[in-house]
Amino acid sequence: MPLLMADGEDDGPPASQSHFAKFEDFTPDDAAPFDDEFSRLASSQQWVPGSQEYTRQRTIAMREELSLHFFSQLPPAVKLEDVDEEGEGEDVKELSAEEVALQGYQALCREVGIDDPSDDVAVCKRALKSTLVNIVDLIDTRRTGKDVKVWDDFAKFRKYTLQPAKRIDLSEAKAPPGYLASLLQFLRGPGFPKHGKRRKRKGGGGVVSGRVAKPKA
Repeated sequence: MPLLMADGEDDGPPASQSHFAKFEDFTPDDAAPFDDEFSRLASSQQWVPGSQEYTRQRTIAMREELSLHFFSQLPPAVKLEDVDEEGEGEDVKELSAEEVALQGYQALCREVGIDDPSDDVAVCKRALKSTLVNIVDLIDTRRTGKDVKVWDDFAKFRKYTLQPAKRIDLSEAKAPPGYLASLLQFLRGPGFPKHGKRRKRKGGGGVVSGRVAKPKA
């Protein structure tokens, strides 16, 4: 069925909403995998892989892309039959921050195979933290349409995720509203054996990478 954008405009595809569209002299490819797109951006901005600036900018890009694809209020499409005689559609209710967060976490749960996610954000977060999945892979489900890989072998998942190029700047990850930080889990440190389940840990640091969690105080 023909669709119109909510504002009634129909003059070609909308401008990219991606974080990568914010940089001058860089043409974003919204269908490219995140790592490929960021590598191309980093090259154009002369961010050296492994440097502090590279890590910071990559974390910002992850945070913004996660928010865009799972926690945003982009204008919805409107069916022609829903447009009134004056050419206007019904008013679209703007979601509260709490509703946006819930819908985002529910969408993330569905992406990792949780078909009936809870109506409680805290429960959704716990379910996601108990699932071994890489955050960039989650972003790519929306960028490329590729199904996310859910791991059942912790050692292999940790090896896949703890790569120097995938390090995360924790201060940027914690920036409001904190969606990225809420998905992070510590993957290395005294609380983790080389194989098997995580051991209980009193505190301390850990390596911050593609998926990390904050130690308990």
